[in-house]
Amino acid sequence: MPAVVVTCLQDVAVQVGANRILRPRRSTFHFPFGVPEAGPVREREWRRGAVEAALRTLQQPVEGPRVFEY
Repeated sequence: MPAVVVTCLQDVAVQVGANRILRPRRSTFHFPFGVPEAGPVREREWRRGAVEAALRTLQQPVEGPRVFEY
């Protein structure tokens, strides 16, 4: 079954055999799905964008590990 691993640790995801790896453009080691310093509205927008990016990534055909960014 296709899956997307959302992580800041792309090397670990590759080592465990993930084919679709989604990582944030900004370095958010502890918060790959959020921006804690943002207000509630901006936080919700960020999370929605991350989920939409994961869904787009899931639709991409891949052969072996590939890293995507959002």
